[in-house]
Amino acid sequence: MKIKKSPLFYPYLCGIILLAIDFITKAVANLYLPFQESVKTFLPFLVLYCTHNKGYHYIFGNIGNHKLWAILGIVLVLFLIYSISRSLLKEQIPRAERKILSVLISLMIGATGNVLEVLFFKRATDFFIFHPFPWPSNISDQYINAILYIMLPIIIIKSIVDWKCHKKCKPSEGSKPSEG
Repeated sequence: MKIKKSPLFYPYLCGIILLAIDFITKAVANLYLPFQESVKTFLPFLVLYCTHNKGYHYIFGNIGNHKLWAILGIVLVLFLIYSISRSLLKEQIPRAERKILSVLISLMIGATGNVLEVLFFKRATDFFIFHPFPWPSNISDQYINAILYIMLPIIIIKSIVDWKCHKKCKPSEGSKPSEG
């Protein structure tokens, strides 16, 4: 007898793996990279640079009580993951959309790395700089970038295409079906 896996098994597993990759790379950076000193790599656009940030000051300015913001961030991400997961379980979703939402769940789980690090350590570790961008980054930031610059446009474009197809394929309300 074959055991049927939940449609959420692989997205959650991949998300946990992505989160583990984020934590492992940050731990390695904290152990082996000199703090706030540039280390050149063989790639001309990549510099290793270990530093710590408090997480939210880039967006909101200098704010206090990082634990409260981290908890609110985790609650928001959990709510989004729950909502998407519920849709995958309860609704009949086409295969392409199911895959898109599964990848989105995985990336969202992986992207919690910075928030969890701020919650537990009161700082997030950044350890590389991609030129021409001047600021340090980490793997969790790249998951967030993938959500914003790859997944979100895919979802928006797919929604527009589906809406136009639905609008075009749907008979107009004033016309009667032909009897034959």
